[in-house]
Amino acid sequence: MLDWETLLSHAPLGHKARNTRAASLVHSMLQGHAVNSHGAASGSAQSSPADTLGAYRFLNKAELTLPALYQPLQEALRQRTASDWRLYILHDVSLVDYSHHQRKEDLCAIGDGRGFGYELFSSFVVDPSGLPVGSAVVELRTSQGILSSQSTSVLPFVDHYVQVERSVLHCERILPGKQLVHIGDREFDELGLMRSCRRSLFVFRAQHLNRLVRHRGELMPLRKATQTVDLIEAGTVQRRVGQGVQQYTVHRGETRVTLEGNSLRGVNRKRSRPEPGEPLRLRAVVTELRAPGHKTLRWVLLTNLEDDVDQVVQAYIFRWKVERLYFLCKVGFKMEDWHQETGERIARRLALVQLAATVLYQMLASEQQPQVGQLLHNLARLGGWSGQTRDPLGPTALMRGLLRLWSAQSLLQTLLPSRLFDG
Repeated sequence: MLDWETLLSHAPLGHKARNTRAASLVHSMLQGHAVNSHGAASGSAQSSPADTLGAYRFLNKAELTLPALYQPLQEALRQRTASDWRLYILHDVSLVDYSHHQRKEDLCAIGDGRGFGYELFSSFVVDPSGLPVGSAVVELRTSQGILSSQSTSVLPFVDHYVQVERSVLHCERILPGKQLVHIGDREFDELGLMRSCRRSLFVFRAQHLNRLVRHRGELMPLRKATQTVDLIEAGTVQRRVGQGVQQYTVHRGETRVTLEGNSLRGVNRKRSRPEPGEPLRLRAVVTELRAPGHKTLRWVLLTNLEDDVDQVVQAYIFRWKVERLYFLCKVGFKMEDWHQETGERIARRLALVQLAATVLYQMLASEQQPQVGQLLHNLARLGGWSGQTRDPLGPTALMRGLLRLWSAQSLLQTLLPSRLFDG
């Protein structure tokens, strides 16, 4: 089991009391206690005004840099991936909505520009079987710039492509000797980004299907080049549709295409010009999910990975794990209810939440062990998990179950047995 308390005790936070406070906050998060606006545990017998004041002061410490706070998480990644040769890095961006928080000082416009909050960028690591490990890079975009787990200073925001490029280099530094496969959805379909990642392995879903590619010696739209691919049925997969689950048949195929021409990244910015580059020869892997009475779902994946088609598609399917991380942060840890007044304080609290999430993910990884697995199932049922195979065990249900268990334990410790069972 990950010894997160030892990792925190060795974090370069500048003072032993800060290490102790950080461990206390993570412990409260793992116990599932409600956490008040200042980050202290509330609603438990252990909470006190001193806890609230201590959490407030901790999160407001300007000397606490994000690389120092993220150091235990980086070390946890190295420990947990020591035996894995290949790792998948899932890059994604999520909006954190604080439109109803009037006192935050550095919100930026998000979504369609009508809401206000922050943009949360994560590079999330999963092992070859798809089990979540933890975040390698976390960045929070504010109106002042980027607050990054890699930097002691605020970085300028250029675009999300630059964030991925920075993350690719950072992952190579902290996870040396690993074969890293970078996974991105349609928003990362950009020629300059793929050229910069060509020395790494990647799978990006194509968005610009009308871009010209060279296919069998002719220039044509990517859409046309992939329409002629023969698709072979390759099993079934279940996918959530509304409140239920629908079974689809999977059809897959591939072809080769060459991406040529200039990268148009940033051409709308002042003094920006199209960037030329070398032709990039890639596999275009086509997948369709078909079900009677439902719209056919079609993906075109651009990759330099030479695995079997099934493995390429599975690598992309892993991408939904980072969305579950965002769900855990927002629903499990109630991130959009935090009342810290600046992005910097939010980012410090998020560093501890990421470590707590890593511990939860490791607990879930123990589900295959019979005795441990049964314990986790019982806890998750306390948290509302249905126990059905179509509803896989997740960290949010596990954390809710822990909340109920520790709340009951706190009640038993607070009330004397004679009072509890009187009458």
